[in-house]
Formats: sequence, structure tokens, C-alpha cells
Amino acid sequence: MPGKVKVKILAGRNLPVMDRGSDTTDAYVEIKLGNLGTFKTDVYRKSLNPIWNSDWYRFEVDDSDLQDEPLQIRLMDYDTYSSNDSIGKIYINLSPLLHSLTLDKPTQTSSTGKGSVMSGWIPVYDTMNGVRGPECLPDDPSSFSTRL
Repeated sequence: MPGKVKVKILAGRNLPVMDRGSDTTDAYVEIKLGNLGTFKTDVYRKSLNPIWNSDWYRFEVDDSDLQDEPLQIRLMDYDTYSSNDSIGKIYINLSPLLHSLTLDKPTQTSSTGKGSVMSGWIPVYDTMNGVRGPECLPDDPSSFSTRL
């Protein structure tokens, strides 16, 4: 069944210092879902607590996309004269969204009554350094994910 996944990046907090000269980070986020595309937030310069409050990034999906592909969110540090540095990344299994839509009583639905919602602060994990700071999924259930 076709549908859409909508992702909004709100903020990061307590990010690690990546730019030693200024003791800050020039952070941005890359959002990817399988081969359906990649989106990037704006670079939030010189902050360890960036607030993006981004637009909604939309992926048109089939059930198989939700079952087979995790949502990938990569937190990056922008560098002008060298390659950008990875701060951390997370993989979010979206199959619970699909399963909650097939239940008689989904655990949480959007304000329109369609779809299901995932929200809250989630940690960004760096395999070399452990947890590097959480990012926020929206807590407004107006639609992290909505079915068409």
C-alpha cells in the first residue's frame, strides 16, 4: 500500500566539539531512506545545541520500503576546506509504523486519525565514541508518518 513518511529535524543538544578553534560545531543532518533519496538540513554554524526546526522531508514509500529499509539519519560537521566529519548516525526501523497501521487500535495516531507517529529525543550513536548527543523527533503528532 503506498504511503509517505515525513521527517522533521527539530534540534540537537550537547553535541561534541568538532571545530577546535572555536570550540563549537557546524552541524547539519542528512536523512536517507533506502534509494528513495537523501535530504540535508541547513548547516547550523558555531553551536553545540543547533535548532533547525526544518521543513518536513517527504519520502513516498511502499510497504516493502517500510519493512526493508531503515530511516538513516547522519549528523555531520561541515568543514569548508576539508571533508565533512561524521558526528554520528542512527538507523530507525520503520516497520513498527506499518504494523501499527494494521492493528485494530494503533498505539498513537496523528491528529487526522490516519497513520502513526514516532517522536521524542533519540541518541545519535558513534561506533567509535559511543553516544554523541540526542536529536529530537517531533512530539507533535500531526504526522511523522501518514498514510495516503
